[in-house]
Amino acid sequence: MDLDTQPFFVTPNDSATLAAIPGGWDAARRFRELARDLSHHVLLRELTRRAVDAVLQRARSLLKHSQRPTSLRTLAWPARGDLDLHATLERPPPWTPERTMISRPDPRQADVVLVLDMSLSMTGEKIALLAVAAAIMQMKLEQVGVVTFDTTARTLVSVGRPLQLRTMVQRVLQVSAMGYTNICAGLRQAAEELRRSRRKERVAILFTDGIGNVGWDPNRQASLLPRLHVVHVGSSNDLHGGARNCQRMASAGRGHMFHAETYDDLPAVSRQAIRRLFRA
Repeated sequence: MDLDTQPFFVTPNDSATLAAIPGGWDAARRFRELARDLSHHVLLRELTRRAVDAVLQRARSLLKHSQRPTSLRTLAWPARGDLDLHATLERPPPWTPERTMISRPDPRQADVVLVLDMSLSMTGEKIALLAVAAAIMQMKLEQVGVVTFDTTARTLVSVGRPLQLRTMVQRVLQVSAMGYTNICAGLRQAAEELRRSRRKERVAILFTDGIGNVGWDPNRQASLLPRLHVVHVGSSNDLHGGARNCQRMASAGRGHMFHAETYDDLPAVSRQAIRRLFRA
């Protein structure tokens, strides 16, 4: 159930307990911890509302003065847009108004699946920061699919099925961090989602520390995706080779690797990745 979308009523008996629920970023980073102890629907809904608000506030603060990704289209007059002198002069004369070429920026048409590592080490603030990163991606791209994985993988948001931003953030916050790290399973689930897409541009973006401990080698699965970019979270000098593993997956997926030294850096790195990958 998406509690954040349900009707909300507060009785006098609830007031004191509601006042004890943290607000702001505390609600987001402690969401799973506090949600386990809240059996009352009203209180859980209020905690959810505050946590989602905090995630969205942080995401929006990083996207000030930021435009949506676009791609430049060249069309024949009388399409709306700006004169494309170069494209016009490439055509043989005479250069009549009917043979004028116009350029205009259109929203970038891409299906993107976020692949989020939600294994046992992903607790508290890490999940909240992943939710911020996912919110940034959806705000910029309008619609994203979301896959999470631990020992197994599951789809939170399907490709091509629009979901409200608040609901998407809530679903990420509600994921229980558990199990081992099966990166291959996450990539396989992303491939299933992208297989349904009819768009020319289909992309998976993996968020992980790169240290898998169950499942098959993810590099082959990475190579089967239309395109895979990887956001590595953790030290670039880690002893377990997570950064090296992420670079290999990105190379196999014909994509780029981005690096966030800590989860605190993840939202800003996500914004940078969107700007680079989609020229936003």
